[in-house]
Amino acid sequence: MSTLQVENLIGPTSGSNANKVIIPSGQTLDASNGFVAPAGHVIQVVNVETSSVVTITAGYATFTNILSGSITPKSANSKILVQAVLPNYSFNSSGNPWTNSCYIRLYEKEGSNAEAVAAGFEHPGPQLSQEFSQVIPILWTSQPKSTVQQYTYSLKAAPTVSGDTHYFGRSTGGHNAYSRMILQEIAQ
Repeated sequence: MSTLQVENLIGPTSGSNANKVIIPSGQTLDASNGFVAPAGHVIQVVNVETSSVVTITAGYATFTNILSGSITPKSANSKILVQAVLPNYSFNSSGNPWTNSCYIRLYEKEGSNAEAVAAGFEHPGPQLSQEFSQVIPILWTSQPKSTVQQYTYSLKAAPTVSGDTHYFGRSTGGHNAYSRMILQEIAQ
């Protein structure tokens, strides 16, 4: 085995492969110990999905976990992009206003620290008494993460007022509509 030490690799400046450095077919470029992704590129993706219905019957201001996922950045100063969909159904059997709506919060836990609220989302759902079904979208981006350690993100919900049951993820029409979350590490 031999080692070639160079500071820059450049491709030809003209022709069909102008400005390209080509790794031939059948060869692998292993940069797992030091590749620096260009700013804005996705470094890794973590997919999280529930496999059952999460039922919330707790009263006002009692937040129940819907789903959680963890990601450990590969590079310092990356941002974490959180995207999720939360299928939600409630039937206003109590007849009280606002019981079809719920508060949604995104919690972030950094390493062994206690989790903290990263973002709150306006209480989706109607004010009036009715049967109600919706898909709640979540989109949030962190500040750059200065340390490379595990970050856990949890989406939690609480009824806006007490009275009715909320279901997150149901099997409807023979298809599962469970809650899903995607965590992406974005290079900065």
